[in-house]
Formats: sequence, C-alpha cells, structure tokens
Amino acid sequence: MTTFHLDLGDDRTEALDSVTKLTLINTAVDLDTYLAGDYKSPVPLWGDVILTRGDDRHQATTQWVEDVENTSTHQDVVLIAGDPADPKSRRIRLVDAWASASYHLDEDEDPDAFAISFADIAVEK
Repeated sequence: MTTFHLDLGDDRTEALDSVTKLTLINTAVDLDTYLAGDYKSPVPLWGDVILTRGDDRHQATTQWVEDVENTSTHQDVVLIAGDPADPKSRRIRLVDAWASASYHLDEDEDPDAFAISFADIAVEK
C-alpha cells in the first residue's frame, strides 16, 4: 500500500492515512492506475479526492481545511506517493485546489478527513 503525503508548499507537508475516491469529471478513477499511466488531456481534468489524516497533523493543513469558505485558500497542492524526500516518489499536482468539505470523526477541533476539489490534475515528471 502506498503512503501518501499532502504538500501545501513552503515545507508544509503532512503524512496521510489514506487517499480515496478520486473522481475526474464525475468519473471514479483508481488512483494507482492514474499514477501508473501517462495521461494527457486537451481539456482540464477537474475533480475531487478524499484525504484522511494521520496522527501527525500539520497546523497549516488544519488551517487550510478550516478555511473552506475562504476562496483565497485556492492554491496548487501536491500529493506525494511515497517518501517526500525521495525524488523518485511520484507527485500528483492538483491545480487550483481547495478543501471543499471536512469531516470530524471525533470530538477534537481539527478535521479528520477532507475532500479536495481541483480545477486540473497532472502527474509530475
């Protein structure tokens, strides 16, 4: 099983428990298949994905997710499949991404899972 990290840039990276339910233009797509492919599209592949957080949470991620109503939170983010320090780890850029929903599974303040919506997606080379 692949370990994923969310990279918000500026050394703000958080390990994730899981990355599930990737959809591109309202179609479910297997993330591992997408990672293994060399997809190119003449149009933006907008969609969303669900991220479940681990125990070690970065405050910047919590703040970004909690600002779901703030349109200034739109930014490019990167999902890293593997070790963020390894240049061979595959990276998926989510263009103009925002946290579109958050899920609280326990009593604490920070979200345990969240959906990221994005305007386009690309595997970085």
